[in-house]
Amino acid sequence: MPRIKIKRIIINLVLLFITIILFIALLEIFLRIFYPQPLNPTFIPTNERDNFAEYDDLLGWKLKPNYEGVFFSSEYSTSIKNNAQGMRMSNDIEIEKAKKRIAFLGDSYVWGHGLNEEQRMSNILQDKLNDFEVLNFGVSGYSTDHYYLLLNKTILDYNSDLVIIGFYANDLEDTGNSKMQDYPKPLFKIENNSLRLTNVPVPKIESLSERKYSSLKKLDLFFSYKSHVYILFKPLLFKIYDLGKNDVYKKYKITTYEIPITKKVYSEEYQSYEELNDKIYCEISNSLKQKNIPLFVVNIPARVHIFPEDFNAILKELNLNKKDYDINKVSLMLRELSEKCDFHFIDLQESFKDYEDKDKLYYKYDVHLTPLGNEYAAEIILKKLENEKLINS
Repeated sequence: MPRIKIKRIIINLVLLFITIILFIALLEIFLRIFYPQPLNPTFIPTNERDNFAEYDDLLGWKLKPNYEGVFFSSEYSTSIKNNAQGMRMSNDIEIEKAKKRIAFLGDSYVWGHGLNEEQRMSNILQDKLNDFEVLNFGVSGYSTDHYYLLLNKTILDYNSDLVIIGFYANDLEDTGNSKMQDYPKPLFKIENNSLRLTNVPVPKIESLSERKYSSLKKLDLFFSYKSHVYILFKPLLFKIYDLGKNDVYKKYKITTYEIPITKKVYSEEYQSYEELNDKIYCEISNSLKQKNIPLFVVNIPARVHIFPEDFNAILKELNLNKKDYDINKVSLMLRELSEKCDFHFIDLQESFKDYEDKDKLYYKYDVHLTPLGNEYAAEIILKKLENEKLINS
């Protein structure tokens, strides 16, 4: 190829690059003035804990009081508002109550990952109940030990008449560890048939670098904090990125808990998790019974646990013997625990498995429930509460 032609191509590429940069710069200025985008408030991800929570020396983290922001991914964009009491609720809550109260505890499924406030199962329940006020104490990343500590620290002060706890598959493993992902947390240990609290004050994470994000993720964090253009096109970029994934786990984002928790015979490590989880639930139940407060525990199934064919395919991919695993293990475990510790049990798994369009109950890539999933869950919970003659809707 002649040298002149090569030079012309290089010049054209440089001009094209300069044009693109100028266009992005002008678009950035336009958006900042006329159509500002919801930038991350700091150089951190749009993450339930990093954005909307703060350090707590007992719990590890708690929701920031009087805080608002946007939480989004390629599949949703939601508004978050924490009230003055540090709960994800638009209205402030007084200690004195005008109605009977339901305290709803749980992790991100109760907090409302991927949902606007009114789309959560707690809010849907509230809309259907005339005589009750539903208080949402959900905090992303919380597990059974958090629920126990939160009940004693805060929730009982609000004079709740009924308590609902949402159980998800990772609760078992997280309860038995001093970290949830990279977040330090409290840890109970059983000694002489009693609970002893350790890892408190909970160690504090000081900086972003301690979270060990990849270089690609740090670029995402930077542009999410600085660039309106990036935020505008981020959902599209994420969709393009998702299309390039062909991993067998893409649909479920399998981590460490969806499969091990379904093993028929637990390893020694998982036996210790189960023992601790059981002990804490019995303590919660006993504590509430002394105050004549009914306890309901809701099994919120992992998506993979309602698709038997996919569950078996993953076992095969991992070279695991399906005879060693039971897709209904969580349901069976919680049902037995409810009888042992004398609390009410609501199992969403069977109803979810029988739902005609069960694919629509979960996001396509995210592991959490869609608005439809929350609506259906609230319907099942409401029916159970009515059958127990505890509410009038």
